Amino acid sequence: MNSKKTPLLFVNTIGPTHVHGRDHKTKTKIRQHIMLDIGRERRKTPRNPQLDIVLQLPDHNNAEQAAQSEISRHNDDSVLARRHVSTLARPFWGQHPLDVLDSHWGMDVFSAYGIMLMLIEGRNLVSAGSTGRSTESFIFPFAFQKSAFLRHHSQLITTPDRLAGVSHEKPTRFEVMALQRSLGTISCIESGLAGTSLEKTSTERIILAIIAIISFNLISSDLDQALVHLRGLESLIAARDKSFCLYGNDEIRLMIFWVDVTTSLLRDCSPRFPLPSDLIPTMPPALFSHELPLPLQSLAISRLGKDRNTTHVLSCMIDLNATAALIESELVVRGDALWGESILLGLWINPVAHRLLGAPTATGSSSQPSAISEALRQGALLWIIRIKRRYHAYPGSTTAIVQKLLSLLAQPDWTDALTNTELLSVQLWLLVLCGIDYGGPAASPNPVGIIALRMQQMGWNDWSEVMMLVCQMPWTQAFDVAAIHLAERVKEAICYQ
Repeated sequence: MNSKKTPLLFVNTIGPTHVHGRDHKTKTKIRQHIMLDIGRERRKTPRNPQLDIVLQLPDHNNAEQAAQSEISRHNDDSVLARRHVSTLARPFWGQHPLDVLDSHWGMDVFSAYGIMLMLIEGRNLVSAGSTGRSTESFIFPFAFQKSAFLRHHSQLITTPDRLAGVSHEKPTRFEVMALQRSLGTISCIESGLAGTSLEKTSTERIILAIIAIISFNLISSDLDQALVHLRGLESLIAARDKSFCLYGNDEIRLMIFWVDVTTSLLRDCSPRFPLPSDLIPTMPPALFSHELPLPLQSLAISRLGKDRNTTHVLSCMIDLNATAALIESELVVRGDALWGESILLGLWINPVAHRLLGAPTATGSSSQPSAISEALRQGALLWIIRIKRRYHAYPGSTTAIVQKLLSLLAQPDWTDALTNTELLSVQLWLLVLCGIDYGGPAASPNPVGIIALRMQQMGWNDWSEVMMLVCQMPWTQAFDVAAIHLAERVKEAICYQ
């Protein structure tokens, strides 16, 4: 018995000393008093740890400190009773609303995004299991640089042991809390826009808050709201006078570029903002060879047209080929640590996506892009999405673009692929990209079945013969493991045919 907890206790008894011979009253007294601490020590920790996010504003005596936003394990509902939000320190009416918002962790503009990130990462931890971290996530790297909330809780988000408690919480608790934070941010944006005049600093702060709301919309899979806020951001910047310029704030320009490309990728629509060419790093000359992938060099002459759209797509394929070579060379040096460099990867990948999404639109039926040209554009976008999912920068699925590609691959333009090695190489590249993690219907047509059919038609018995042609197109070792799993499924499909 630990004497620091309770003093030594004695029970007087005149009955039998054996435990089974004691009277009921004496046994009760021993159990309730003498054995109390021993019983507590024997209690096991709860199997399902729970999290409680307590968001508080600072007291009146210390308005400089951020609000306490802590996550603690609990089993007692009394924690909920202690949750409160104190009133703002006066005078607060002269402050810009986003000044008030940014001065508290609990009212951080990125706190809504951060809370949803905790929920999704906790859910992915359970679904991924022993297979590793799931790609079903959306990491907005700038949020960790701008948000005190995310910096404070970054260890919790990245530590599996601590994150495990999130998976045992009801998702609605996190969703409601995140929604409340986002509505608070929107309210502050509206109050800021209602002012008679906006200084440059105030406008940039409002732009940052809108970007934070868009990142929350994206991680919440609310694409419609993300588009609404992106249009609002476009209108706000367009409405400013000529003296307003974002060229002095490169970080905000990059954030706009990030959310614009991500939102446009999800809808396959043209980006709303121009490419910030002055912020894009130059490709190393040794890798940027200004050459098309080998199969496209002959196809560009013999099969593809010379219209504006096709020329633009081929130009993008040159960029994609160089980007693939750059990523491959960095993977050899850094290994999987490269996937933690999300800003660097975005600077390589997003410009190519921006160009592909901004392809010239056809003005007449005669200038409609061919099935091969459009399939190349969609395939390049799918390649980019696969890479972006690898470093958790794409919040959607690939189902829509895969179905669109399969439809294009069913067009008559591909009928002589069996007699044209270059065309077969492009077709197999597209089919392998579609087949990676393919979760569509097993009914024909599906990429696994088409690849199996092509292998039988060509008399191939080994998967390496497929990959020998596929790797002539943009490819990196990042896809190798998924391609091996695809090979196993193709082998099973051949056995059933």
